[in-house]
Amino acid sequence: MGQEAPQPPNGQNGSRPKSENGNGHRKVGGYRLLRELDTDSLGSIYEAEHPRLHRRVALRTIGTGVARDVSFSRRFLLELRSYTALEHEAIPKLYELAYDGDSPYLVTELVPGATFDTMLGDEQRYEPMGIVELMRPIASALDYAHSRATVHRDVKPANILLAEDGRTLLTGFGLGTVASFNTGPGASGPVAPDYVAPERLVGHEVDGRADVYSLAAVIFEATTGRRPFSSKSWIETLSRRLYEPPPNVREVAPDLSAAFATVLQQAMDRDPARRPATAGELLDKLESAITSRNWTASTNGSAPGRARRALRRLLGR
Repeated sequence: MGQEAPQPPNGQNGSRPKSENGNGHRKVGGYRLLRELDTDSLGSIYEAEHPRLHRRVALRTIGTGVARDVSFSRRFLLELRSYTALEHEAIPKLYELAYDGDSPYLVTELVPGATFDTMLGDEQRYEPMGIVELMRPIASALDYAHSRATVHRDVKPANILLAEDGRTLLTGFGLGTVASFNTGPGASGPVAPDYVAPERLVGHEVDGRADVYSLAAVIFEATTGRRPFSSKSWIETLSRRLYEPPPNVREVAPDLSAAFATVLQQAMDRDPARRPATAGELLDKLESAITSRNWTASTNGSAPGRARRALRRLLGR
């Protein structure tokens, strides 16, 4: 959040805010929409304000076409009910789930910042220890949610928020089940195929290990500069995900250690039983692989220390 997005074509996304007040602000429910922050195939996200509470919030609308799907409505409500029970420092607070006419919307804590996908691309790489530390709050949020029978289902860089206040948060809870696959590899919209676990692709029931897979895929990209299984077409990406063995980071970045590569391969195994049981366990194993390596000292300090400082400088922390 924090960046204004282009208007959706032909007004297809969102719940089509209807009314305006004297200041020209459109409204959804009791909330005034101040500006659009983002848009995707489900709808739009706005910075909004409740006229009586004077609280700035993030309001996500769901497109009327999607909302007409009865199965969507049921899944949406089930997912959001589980989200309302989550209270974790790395999960934005959900304030309200309601309907504006036939269109659902949800209101969450507004957290200024940038999403992690804006820090990736153009083969940008980060040192492994910095990434492991950056992902600690994300892993903690996932393990907390899993302990309460809630699976995120859509862990990807676009759902990792680097807040201006220094926090790292996981957004997108409650939307993973209802999101449709996007139209291209690496897309930041709903359920980008570069990060989704293979069991989801074939319609199997998933548990927390699907989120472990997705987190490993994010770390793969952050430490190599390339997405795992990235291909020219969406179909090829999905096919490679289903039929090829997990990728080895050393094939892309030979400077990474064999132990680090092994842990990531295990976390991205097609068989969930072979993956680490929790996101925290994945990060612990990666950190052990990093610290057990014979890092070369320099006048700037240890490699992990340099990674942390470099990442903080890059993220403005």
